[in-house]
Amino acid sequence: MNGTPPQHRRRQRAAWVAIIVSALALLLFGTVRDTGPLTQQDRIDSVTKRIACPTCDGESVYVSRASAAESIRAEVARQVGDGVRTDDEIVAYVAERFGGQVLLVPRATGLDALVWILPPLVTAALLGALWLAFRRWRAPSVATTTRRPLIVALALVVVVGVGGGVLVARQSGQRLPLQTLTGGIEDSTASLLAQARLASGTDVASAIELYDRVLVTDPDNVEAITYRAWLVMLSARQFDEDLQRQAYGASVAAFGRALELEPSYADALCFLGIVVFRDGGDAESSREFLTRCLAGAPPAEVKGLVESLLVEVEAALD
Repeated sequence: MNGTPPQHRRRQRAAWVAIIVSALALLLFGTVRDTGPLTQQDRIDSVTKRIACPTCDGESVYVSRASAAESIRAEVARQVGDGVRTDDEIVAYVAERFGGQVLLVPRATGLDALVWILPPLVTAALLGALWLAFRRWRAPSVATTTRRPLIVALALVVVVGVGGGVLVARQSGQRLPLQTLTGGIEDSTASLLAQARLASGTDVASAIELYDRVLVTDPDNVEAITYRAWLVMLSARQFDEDLQRQAYGASVAAFGRALELEPSYADALCFLGIVVFRDGGDAESSREFLTRCLAGAPPAEVKGLVESLLVEVEAALD
């Protein structure tokens, strides 16, 4: 028909099929191979990275410090400790309880699976169409009476597209802050907050600047409001009394603003209790705030500080 022996054409088709099958097999092996046993904390981190904070803007439960995220983290830790549900079942439980919108990545089942299957399917279809067009352009005299090559090509397109979509759906995960090469947005709220947390312990000025950048685009971000005020108060303690008084008033107002937005936010309650006692000398108010803080399950690094301070507050009141 086009001068190419049938035997040679069959060998070419067999070679293409072998290449496609080998690529899919290697992809499958690379994505499902055993990576070793996970500790309970590894499982908790893995699950919480897949769940979005229901009260935040683009943050995962893993990175958020909002009270809703703390509650979900505690529930995930409890279920991981029980050892009854798998990771997928825990994610499904959270999605059922809080709604599908809480998931950072669409499910790999039901209609959500189309998000993963359609893009590679369309890509494979376009590549298949280009291959057929190129083949006809090179051999316009090829007989069109036989439909077997077209059927085989379409079948391969469907297999590659659906197979690729399923693998992506099953192996997908959240793109975390600071991971710009994996799709994170460098200046997103979540990324700026993550950078600020890292800088808080070593470069307070940079951390405050990062929280300022968050508040420019998200003025009601309770974490940025709270931790900026806390760092400002810590920084002011090394200056004169007049500046300390100004920082004290601004910080207390900021903590109050955060609690207006989220009344049960444990971090703001903790820092407010610490500041009004250490810098304001108000033990009575401090005890109220610190007690509410501990009832709200604050972060572990804050909880120890609050518990020891509460002993001092009780002694001062006695």
